[in-house]
Amino acid sequence: METAKHTENRSGRLISLLTAAAPLLVLLLVWQLAAVRLGRPWIFPPVTRVLEQLAHPLRTHYASGSLLGNTSVSLLRVLIGFVLAAVVGISLGVLMGSARFVRRTVEPLIEILRPLCPIAWLPFAIAVFKLRTVPQLFGLAYTRTVWDQVQLGMIFVIFVGGFFPILTNTLDGVTGVRRSYVLLARTLGASPAQVFRHVYLPAAMPQILTGLRQGLGLCWFVIIAAEMMIGSDSGIGYLLMYAADNAAMDLVVAAMFIIGIVGASLNFLMRRVMHRFVSWKGREV
Repeated sequence: METAKHTENRSGRLISLLTAAAPLLVLLLVWQLAAVRLGRPWIFPPVTRVLEQLAHPLRTHYASGSLLGNTSVSLLRVLIGFVLAAVVGISLGVLMGSARFVRRTVEPLIEILRPLCPIAWLPFAIAVFKLRTVPQLFGLAYTRTVWDQVQLGMIFVIFVGGFFPILTNTLDGVTGVRRSYVLLARTLGASPAQVFRHVYLPAAMPQILTGLRQGLGLCWFVIIAAEMMIGSDSGIGYLLMYAADNAAMDLVVAAMFIIGIVGASLNFLMRRVMHRFVSWKGREV
């Protein structure tokens, strides 16, 4: 009985998987046939050539590094910018949400800067930070490590991309905490630190994590623009643009595919984190 039920469940999962994969397989087939018929791989590459690029992620392209190496550099840059955006955004959001004077003072400036696209900050970042790298920030000229490829201007643009969604969601989360929760905690003798730790932080956590998820997505979204900065010689965005300049469209599409997969993976990880820390959301009575 259990064996039959197990087999039925496996068959159902297989059918669901095939149903979900069918549109993608049809798209790939049409793509391959159209590319072969066109016969211009420098404009519209066949699927087989793109898959061949993806099958060799360590291959060096035009002395500009490999797919895997450039993706790793991009991830490092995004991680640094995102962590800085998370620390500053959450801290300022909590401070603005708990102190009205700070909010009245800072919020007008935030509302002016927030609508600006992160890419619009590129000229400012180039002018202010020029080609300075993280080691140079600490007085080191050249360390012969991956840190020499992490320019401060890129980190700034990525930081801007993640900062505002994290800040606004944190602020909304803190200001949206029910007043009755705070009053009840104070009535029971909770100190301000205990009120923050056991009332404000748990109640605002869903919004904070939503902001982190949106911020991480935007950080990865602006990486291509950040890697188009003057002096950039690495990163998946740089490799994509370099391949486009050399009419290597199979490598361009492969880089685009990697950008999409990494972005989807980061989003999936953040969703798992949200489920882990706020699994109680929606179950309040």
